[in-house]
Amino acid sequence: MEDNKAMVIFQPSGRRGEVPKGVTLIEASRLLGVDIESLCGEKKVCGKCIVRIEEGHFEKYNVVSNMKNVSEWQEEEDKFINEEAKAKGFRLGCVTTVQGDLLIFVPEESRAGKQVVSKAARDIHIDHDPAVKMYYVEVVPPTFEEPTGDFERICREMEKLYGLKDLKLDIHTLRQLPMALRDGDWKVTLSVWMDQEIIRVRPGKVEHAYGIAIDVGTTTVAGYFCDLTTMEVINTVTLMNPQCKYGEDVMARITFHMTTEDGLKRMSDDIIEGLNWLVDQAIQGTYPPKKKKKDE
Repeated sequence: MEDNKAMVIFQPSGRRGEVPKGVTLIEASRLLGVDIESLCGEKKVCGKCIVRIEEGHFEKYNVVSNMKNVSEWQEEEDKFINEEAKAKGFRLGCVTTVQGDLLIFVPEESRAGKQVVSKAARDIHIDHDPAVKMYYVEVVPPTFEEPTGDFERICREMEKLYGLKDLKLDIHTLRQLPMALRDGDWKVTLSVWMDQEIIRVRPGKVEHAYGIAIDVGTTTVAGYFCDLTTMEVINTVTLMNPQCKYGEDVMARITFHMTTEDGLKRMSDDIIEGLNWLVDQAIQGTYPPKKKKKDE
């Protein structure tokens, strides 16, 4: 490789190639066919071109990427990147220049030509037996003659109505119970995990419970937001697997873990961050719908 050029890899697209040293990260992305948002036309005022510099030895690409291979921090970046994000390697693409080999991760919100990842759920028959089920119970209020505790009353009704015995609950759920019973006029809906543990108590009758099924693939992560009472898939959300930057297949990622001191933690943190984003998107896109303002 020529001394005045550097190897740059963009993930999750996988685009890579040599670029001249001194070009901005956005200029490098254009040379390699990667679209990064720049609503202000690189005038350093929109903050849409934030990317993350990955640090470490990426054996698959024979590249050592670190913060020394980019230009020094610029004052304009302070407006868009806080100290926590700065410590994680986030930089502004329009002001940061290439000084050496780099592996750059482009977050979802910074991608101009966002990849449309389709991974629809198939209609297949499955047994309706979710881990969390909803149970509605009505209990008789305590009296001086019959001052049995709230939890004991709930357990008695659950055994009588649904045949569930020896139910447990933790201290946080136990604290919810008295208020929920009284707010619901002694009628409550219990969320029970595996028919063994009460994990939530809500006043009144609650008709629906929701859950999300996650499919973590090599390149794609999909979330299927479901109504647990009907098993209907009501929303599907996807994203590119954020671990792609560590290698395009499982073996490459195992190699990264074995050759990098904190490789496993970095890959774990990235997929957790991706899953949190996925769950948030699934919830926002479904229930309850956002009401439009009158002036819209």
